[in-house]
Amino acid sequence: MTRTRKAVRDPVLEEILLAGLAEGITLRKLCRRHQVAPALVQRWRLEDREFARRFALAREAGFEAIAEETLEIADDDAGDVTHKEKADGTMSVAKNPDNVARARLRVETRLKLLSKWAPGKYGESAGAGDAQDWSERLAAARARVLKGR
Repeated sequence: MTRTRKAVRDPVLEEILLAGLAEGITLRKLCRRHQVAPALVQRWRLEDREFARRFALAREAGFEAIAEETLEIADDDAGDVTHKEKADGTMSVAKNPDNVARARLRVETRLKLLSKWAPGKYGESAGAGDAQDWSERLAAARARVLKGR
């Protein structure tokens, strides 16, 4: 079991945590690494507006880092194929579907989390349901205008 530090605020520790968040590292992982209870960091956010502001900025930068990481994962084709030597001594190349599936899962998980954490920036664009809602609103507005004539 990991021991946590006492509840004393340490500016150096705060900077380490904020820098880690800005790199896209989760708060849970940072807290485990530096033996700090996540609830303590949350309390700092509630008690100190300046820390809360810096925390939010670090989180936003972290979202950018995670988004960039998804591109790196998607572009990394290392391990997507395997090379096997046949009985006759020639080499065969085969796809490695497990590696491709794992990369897809990693990308999709990050993108889904980003869409929940920052929907305005990373959420789905207006879908068919939204378009239908707007068309219904437009039709209702037209009806009101025509009724007023």
